[in-house]
Amino acid sequence: MKRLLDQWERKNSKAKSESKTVDDWEREIADDEVMRDASPPPPPERPVVSDDSEPLPAPLLPGQVEALETVGICMLVEYMLAPPGAEEPQQLRAFWPDASAATPVPAQNTEVLHDFMFRLFATCMYTPECSVLAFMYVLRLLSYHPHLRVTPRNCQRLLLCSVMVAQKIHDDTPLRNVDFAVAWGRVLPGERPVPVERVNAMERVFLGALGFDLYVPRDQYEACVSELHGVVRHHSATSPRLPLLLEKHAAFMTGPNRARFPWIAPPPPRRPKRAKQRQPDT
Repeated sequence: MKRLLDQWERKNSKAKSESKTVDDWEREIADDEVMRDASPPPPPERPVVSDDSEPLPAPLLPGQVEALETVGICMLVEYMLAPPGAEEPQQLRAFWPDASAATPVPAQNTEVLHDFMFRLFATCMYTPECSVLAFMYVLRLLSYHPHLRVTPRNCQRLLLCSVMVAQKIHDDTPLRNVDFAVAWGRVLPGERPVPVERVNAMERVFLGALGFDLYVPRDQYEACVSELHGVVRHHSATSPRLPLLLEKHAAFMTGPNRARFPWIAPPPPRRPKRAKQRQPDT
């Protein structure tokens, strides 16, 4: 029996030595009280910002957002234009002014493209988001078919068709194809008319090339808008033409035509109805 007790004591002597005593718990409580009463650690140092850092952009006023987006679209379309003398993609013949690729066409730059997009927007009165969606559709078309390119011969009709498709997807009350055929004659009265049959043909080619892939996720749309704003802000300091275009566009949006844009001009307050006076009974 004594031997068994000795074995049990030897077996549990290590556990007793490792077990915490009351003194150990009291010391831990004291340590916790010390830590609780200790002063808090110093706050982390803020990063030093140099004086030559770019200031944050000022908040945009009503009308300036649409102006930045439209001007940015025109700048990037000009950048994407094929160089003079480049081969015209035959798959986009529906967007040519005529059947011959040898007919000279006027040069396209940011001012010309902005005048076209500005007049188209002022005539058709679609929402500004349609311009961004139309530009994204053109980018998607080029990404699906890398052998295609935007040229001075097809860019205006390509933008017209892309805007028409975008406003059918986005706007609640979209215009019809015949409306854009009429708008073409008002936007560019000196150009060759675009009948509704040509507009229908352009739409078939455009949708077929996209495979009817017209859904744009919100994050992609916001990234595109941010890129357009950044392009315009980056080049506005070195290009004197950009502030004039922005001012012209913003003045149109906030001028006498402000009431035509419900997303800029809040609806007028409704007049309270007068309570009908009850006539006394006779």
